[in-house]
Amino acid sequence: MTLSRVAYKEFEDVVGPEYISDDLSIKDAYRSQYLTVILPKNTEEVQAVVKLCNKYKVTLHAQSTGWSFYPPEQDFIFLDLRRMNRIIEINEKNMYAVVEPYVISAQLQAEVMKRGMISNVKGSGSSCTALALAGHGHMGMTTSTGDRNTLATEWVTEEGEIIRLGTLGSSADWFCGDGPGPSLRSIHQTGGVITKQATKVYHWPGPARFPLEGASPRYTLTEKPPYMMVQYFTFPSNEKLLEAELKIGESEIAFELMGFCPSMLSSNITTSNEEDFATLERFTKEVQGPGFLVIIAGNFPEDFEYKQRVLRQIMKETGGKSLKAVEDPAVEATLLFQCTRVTGSIRETFRAGGMFTSMMVQGQRYDLHVRWLEKAAEAKRDLIKKGLVVADDGQQFGWAEEMGHLGHTEIFCRYNPYDAKSAKAVQEWLTEVNRRALNGHFALPYKNLPIEEFAPHVCNYHIWFSKLKKAFDPNGIGGPTGFSYAGSDSAATHTAIYKKRSEEGPAKQ
Repeated sequence: MTLSRVAYKEFEDVVGPEYISDDLSIKDAYRSQYLTVILPKNTEEVQAVVKLCNKYKVTLHAQSTGWSFYPPEQDFIFLDLRRMNRIIEINEKNMYAVVEPYVISAQLQAEVMKRGMISNVKGSGSSCTALALAGHGHMGMTTSTGDRNTLATEWVTEEGEIIRLGTLGSSADWFCGDGPGPSLRSIHQTGGVITKQATKVYHWPGPARFPLEGASPRYTLTEKPPYMMVQYFTFPSNEKLLEAELKIGESEIAFELMGFCPSMLSSNITTSNEEDFATLERFTKEVQGPGFLVIIAGNFPEDFEYKQRVLRQIMKETGGKSLKAVEDPAVEATLLFQCTRVTGSIRETFRAGGMFTSMMVQGQRYDLHVRWLEKAAEAKRDLIKKGLVVADDGQQFGWAEEMGHLGHTEIFCRYNPYDAKSAKAVQEWLTEVNRRALNGHFALPYKNLPIEEFAPHVCNYHIWFSKLKKAFDPNGIGGPTGFSYAGSDSAATHTAIYKKRSEEGPAKQ
């Protein structure tokens, strides 16, 4: 399928000849043979493109940043939002920032740090969009999750209507996402394009910038920020780890608590696969059990000392043992930078050893997460013994957010996608442990279960999603998933691919 020359000319008239192309070499650079690639510069151009897609009944998909992309199965126009890259406002008094979709988290965070504030960064890393979309991150203890930071939003629906949500719907203010203007929180992730959005920012007791030497990932701080420290603790059991995490949450002493497993920790501080594997082997011999990384940040000397004393007492009560390698000032400096600027996500996830798949759960009861995770890890260790997946230290991790009120856990699995036995075993493992999370009410799994099995546990949301799609996209130009894939995560996209992924199996993911 190709666009007619008449249709192409109408799209070209919107963005100009320099910002539209159906050239094969251009489309190949985007990793797919789209009908046409279009780069709008503002909300009005996005709206005009969407209306033309409705006119010609052409499917549209939008993306700014992100690791992956799951295109619809039919031909479509690709809307590349990279020209919409402005930080529109940083409001220090009311502590929010307004951004366009191609502003990345590193860019926004660098600017707000100069003003004594910090913004949420999703776990996918600082190269992903700064829009407050769904997504958990390293600093969840302090900055919560992506969707919890959503304030006023400017949204172009799939019909081409511009809707301004929250306070933006009744004034020029951005400080609230739920009123007094219309509140459609989360519904705007069913489709359309978010063209501007306000996100919360938080107090930052650290430096305006990190004074660094070296190259990624081996950075060295020329001067350690005062009143900040990083340590990694391991525990004799999951129960003790959980006790420590909840006590840290209750005492509110941690700026960040990240449940890295040793392999993720080693990948953050090494520069090659060989060094990574050697470091992991050393860590594995030293750790006594599951662990987490914690960052303490004080506002002044007495505050810092108090938080350190509380942390020491909690470790004494729970048997927490500090990993000596992290006490090295050079390692501590690397982790302090990487875990607040969130620069290690791709390396800590896409480590050497074969194709990876993952599963993740989220929910209010973090203690249940930990119990689910250990059973999932036991099942994975059985696959390792049988030689069906790549041997590692378990590759499970999780963290508490909002001072322990919210939890998120993940487990990775590396396997040979060309080995039918390996692929089948991984698919069965994913289904088994996700089904246990769902039926045992441990937490809400993200994927790998048929939608008919998953949806009844969450109010049959797929039915409501379909009704919303029909209401906001009567011409179906967003395809089955909508086209608001503006960052690293998209609830709408994930919804539509649950069933598709479970049917295909891990070898096709």
